[in-house]
Amino acid sequence: MVITYIPPKLETSTREIAIQKGKYIIGYMQRYQQGIEGQLDTGVNLEVVSEETNDEYTIQQELFHSNAGLVWTIFKDEVVIGDIQSNPDGTKKHRIIANVKGHHPIQVTSTWKRTGKINKKSSTVIKGLFNHKIQIDPLHELKEIDSSLLASIVYIFWSSHEQPNKKRS
Repeated sequence: MVITYIPPKLETSTREIAIQKGKYIIGYMQRYQQGIEGQLDTGVNLEVVSEETNDEYTIQQELFHSNAGLVWTIFKDEVVIGDIQSNPDGTKKHRIIANVKGHHPIQVTSTWKRTGKINKKSSTVIKGLFNHKIQIDPLHELKEIDSSLLASIVYIFWSSHEQPNKKRS
């Protein structure tokens, strides 16, 4: 079954994004901005609601860049259940690794054809020229993870692709 969502046209948009599996809406995700002592952080932060499991997830970018690249914390109903890390070296293909409690690590790696490989067997691709949508084709090993959470991990992958890996002071 293919999972899709239509990303906002503006990278910093906070509009709600419907997550679909086939023709059915299975969840929603919404980007939010995190306040930092009177400033707004434009990092990639998501609130996710799964219609399949009735779980709520928050994926929050850390306020700093570690030596390992960008880092996010994954919360399920306000309890930490994992993290996501991006590769620190901008000269290599973009990659994130999501470690979610109770699941094997999920690695999303860019290819040279503007697609992404998920754990080497599944894929994600941007479809369409102007009104594009993100398509995720998970294979059997990814069917055990909540589809809305998987879609949000892929959102982090595509959104962080252009973010610089510079340390903040």
